[in-house]
Parts: sequence; C-alpha cells; structure tokens
Amino acid sequence: MTSREERRLALFPDNWNLLVLEKKEAARDQARHPLHELPREEELRSLGIVSPDSALEFPSGSSLRGRASFVDRQYLAPLVDRPLRTSEGDRFLLISRRNAPDTMDPEECTVANRVFHLAYWDRASRFCGTCAAPMEMISGEMAKQCSACGATSYPRISPAVIVAVVRQGKLLLAHSRRHSGKMYSVLAGFVEAGETLEQAAAREVQEECGITIKNVRYLASQPWPFPTALMAAFTADYAGGEIALQDEEIVSADWFAPGELPREIPDAYSIARRLIERFVSDHGTPQDLQRLLSR
Repeated sequence: MTSREERRLALFPDNWNLLVLEKKEAARDQARHPLHELPREEELRSLGIVSPDSALEFPSGSSLRGRASFVDRQYLAPLVDRPLRTSEGDRFLLISRRNAPDTMDPEECTVANRVFHLAYWDRASRFCGTCAAPMEMISGEMAKQCSACGATSYPRISPAVIVAVVRQGKLLLAHSRRHSGKMYSVLAGFVEAGETLEQAAAREVQEECGITIKNVRYLASQPWPFPTALMAAFTADYAGGEIALQDEEIVSADWFAPGELPREIPDAYSIARRLIERFVSDHGTPQDLQRLLSR
C-alpha cells in the first residue's frame, strides 16, 4: 500500500472535483469511511489522464503531503460515468468537494481543502494586478512574483464569521437562498473593511434577521475554501428584536429547540454543525445530543 507521505490529490480545473482511489482491501467496518489512496501521477497516466509538469506541491503540516495535479478540463466529463480501475483492481472515485467529508477522513479533507484554496489562487493570480505581466512562482515559498514589476502575490484569505444565537434555550436557524434543498444553518457572512470579527457577527445577524445580539464569544475557526474563506465561529445571546428577513438573502428563519431541529442541517465536517452540536449539548438532553450525533 502506498504510504501516507506519497498520497496525491488530482484536482480538476473546475475547482470542484477530485479523484481518490478506494482500496479493495478496505475493512468491512470502514464501509462508510473507506480507506483511500489519493492517486499518484503515474496512476493517472495509466487511465489516460495527463497532468501538466507544473503541479503545485506543498507540505501540509501533517503526515499527509498534498500535490495538486491540474488535469485538463476535457478529461472531466468522460470520467463521471466511466468505471475507473487500476491494474490491481482498485477503484477510483470522482468526488465532489461538498461530498468529500462523507467519504474521506478529516486529515484528507484538510489537505483537500488546502489544495482547493491554492488551486483557486494559482488560477486567479496568473497575471500581475498592477501591470498585467505574467506571475511566476517563488522558489521555496507559497507566493508569486511579477516577472516585470516585481510585485508579490500570496494566497488570499477572506475572513468570515458564523454565529449561533440563543434565545431562551432556542437556536436561531435560517434557510438561505444559497443553500440547496431545505437546509437550515446558523447565520454567516464576510467581514467588511474596518470591522472587528465581533462587529461583523452582530451586523450579519441584524442585517439578515433583524435581531440584535450580546455577549459575543469566540469558539473556533475553520478554513472554508469556497473559494478562500476562513470561518471564525461565535456564540451569542439574543438581545432584542423580532425576526425580519432580508429577502434577497434569507428564505425563512425561526427559533428551534434542541429536540426540534430541522431535518436538513450542515454536514458533520462543517463548523456550522459544530456550533449546532454545541448548542444541543448545552441546552438539550443527552437523548437530543445522541439523536443529532447519529444523523
């Protein structure tokens, strides 16, 4: 079996799909989260997929090392319905970045998210924003420098906030127009110029639902490469106001008790789900929490 240090990600230029190799000897009790080997370049070539010479490679800060192989767009469509197997019988899977947490372990998801972020930056920074000359990678650093004026570009990180607001033991959840199906989640948005993270959290809640908050407390953070966000999660208490929807952003919103959460909520990998689980742990019964964790 390929060692973890040799795993690779094959990333398509739509910045949305990646390939993983499912090992045939995956243990039966790991059926939901099977062992994966991320395909190496020679394995991709054996399937007729050619990646360019200038692949991004970087240390992940863990036992996994990520490498983004930017595969030509023309190869994506045929792979969707094509059964892919190596000579050893192992199966390749085409996985959407949204579905990756359901089939990959947390460490692989971390590497995948970093690759998606860097791939977006690599394509968005091909030319200098000052003089429009081509940009070139700087050796030994995740940065680019203009070949003409010398301007330097680093991967952009866009700070965003996400906040769980509690009122008398109930959590404020909203169905956003950007969410698929009928998914409800806690409120989130990007930080504006001149704001602190806490100010951004209060503004987003008031803008989207007409509610004012107090006691804003930081909980945790999570990279969210859709395409370049870093989510800072907060909890807060209700201060005043009644729900008044920002129609262009929010379809519906309401207060939910721990045992009455909507059927569709964010997946377990997301920091939004962590905020919801924290609320149920603090305000619900052990049975409420167990039902949530078993979803």
